[in-house]
This record gives sequence, C-alpha cells and structure tokens, in this order.
Amino acid sequence: MHGGLASSARPNGVTDRQDAENIRVPDILLGANQMAHVTVHYEMYIPAAHHRQPRNTGALLDLAPAAGADVPNPGSYTPPYFPQLPYTYGGGSGLAKLLFWSVTDGISGQVLPPVPLSQTVTALPLQIGAWYFPISGPGGGGGGGSAILVDAFSARLGGFIDDTFVDVTSDPTLTGNANVAGIVPTNSPETLKANAAVTSTPEPFSQWVLNDALMPAGSDNLYVPQGTDGIAVAVYQQHSSIIPKLPWEAIYDPWWWIETHGGRVPPGPPPPWIQELAPVFALARATTGLSRKLQIAALKIALEQLSVAADAMKHQIKSLQGGAE
Repeated sequence: MHGGLASSARPNGVTDRQDAENIRVPDILLGANQMAHVTVHYEMYIPAAHHRQPRNTGALLDLAPAAGADVPNPGSYTPPYFPQLPYTYGGGSGLAKLLFWSVTDGISGQVLPPVPLSQTVTALPLQIGAWYFPISGPGGGGGGGSAILVDAFSARLGGFIDDTFVDVTSDPTLTGNANVAGIVPTNSPETLKANAAVTSTPEPFSQWVLNDALMPAGSDNLYVPQGTDGIAVAVYQQHSSIIPKLPWEAIYDPWWWIETHGGRVPPGPPPPWIQELAPVFALARATTGLSRKLQIAALKIALEQLSVAADAMKHQIKSLQGGAE
C-alpha cells in the first residue's frame, strides 16, 4: 500500500487507534524480517551484432553465470566485481571491460559507475546488471574508419531500449542512422544531443555514459572527439530514482508509516532514547562476518549503548509522569 491515511468516513464508535490498526502496513514493512532475492547478470554488448531498430536478438552475450542471494530485509549485498571478463564469440576469444552497473527493483532504478558495489536491499527483489563492452577479440566488429556505437538505456527497466532518442547536431545527416543502426562515424568530431524523453519509459534523460565514464547528470549534449571508438549510452532515469534506503525508524518503528503518512510528511522530532537506540542496531548488524573475538567486543559496545538508551527512556518516562526536573 502506498500513500497516507484514507479520508473516508468511519463507523460511529471507531476510535483513531482502531482506525489506525486497520490500516494495512506496507509490504515493505511486513517484509522487514523476510528475505529479498538479489540476482546479478554479467552481460556483454556485442558491437558486431548491433542494430537498434529493429534490435538484434543476439546483441548481448552472457559472460558469467548469474550470481545472487537471498538477503535479509534490511540488508546489503555486494555482487562479485570483475573489472574485466574473458569471452568467446564467433570462434574467437577476447576481453570485455565493465562499463556500468544497473540496479532495479522494477519500480525505480539507477545506473552506477564501474567500481565495486555494495547495494542496499529492502523488501523488493533486485535485478543487478553488470554491462560490459569488448576491448579485444572478435566481438568488436571492426569495419572501415573510426565510429562509435550509440544506444539508450532505461534504469527502471534495467535494459537497453529501442526508441528514437538522439540527434547528431554536428551533422544532422547522421541522425537517422544513429537511431536505426546505432552507429555514428567519428572521422570528424561529432556532437550528440539526447532527447529529453522517450516513449518506452516515463523516465527522463539523466546522463551520458561514454565507454566506462559516466558524464555529468543533466547534460544532454555529448562531444565525441575525432577518432573515438567504443559506445555512448544515453541513460534514462528518474533523478530521485536511487533505490531507496529507508530511514531506520521505518523499519524499527511500525507507527512511523502512520505518523508520516507513508513517508510523505516529515516525522516529529524523535525522543532522545530513539536517537540513542539507533547505533545499537548498526553495531549488531556490523558484527556479521567478524571473528569471534571482534564480535564479542562489538556486542559489548552495543550493550553499553543500549544502557544509555535505557537511561534516556527512563528519563522520558519520568517526564511523562511529571516527575522530571
């Protein structure tokens, strides 16, 4: 359930508390102690098979078996990181380089740079894509003269999309082939301008990726120097579509969803004991994977912090009873 409290009339005699208890707690909260599945795919973009409209069905190559795990909610997952992977294609072999990561829960998504990744996981299953491009071997395609491939990517869909999306403003005669075949010669410098919106996804244009470099967000023009090879990808992504990391109150305080109308309004200032309690959960989670000796030390610190939170809670109780100074 998304959104705040319903404004419909209630039967006589139903109290605010009873009304609140009848509200279905969002699935993301109900899954707080359940597991969310994360799947990771390692895909290589094959220039030799590249064609956008219509898109070739064999334009992607699996480089490695899918990875993944069931992750506690809340939790985090670190996918295996390979800056380069070998591949075999068309009877030959070569190396492919990681261009970018994509992460989507089917509702929102994001594109991330090609560095080691640690991803927050909540209740929804995640699809993580590691996207590669050949730097040697038969997958590059070749051909006369220098050229760059161009394509569009939806962060929410977690894949490449077929829309007409780009203008070659430096040479408009190249625009048609850029959208259909997905290639722009670079015998001369060229400037690409991404469309602000496309039809296959409601996401707006976000940024360009040129080979393995993520360009500044919001800049729809991409200057391509003479002689450039590789690939330029226009990313379509909601500016606020980073896979959310819920405030810890949403997980450990069920009433957070009601008090904030599902996160739509800011909560009131928390009592001091809640602020003291937050580090306890962080310390408890941090013990995972530590040696027995370090686990004991961390849990002792968490216990001391818990006593601080207990003292703050006692002080609030006295204050509510009218006995605080």
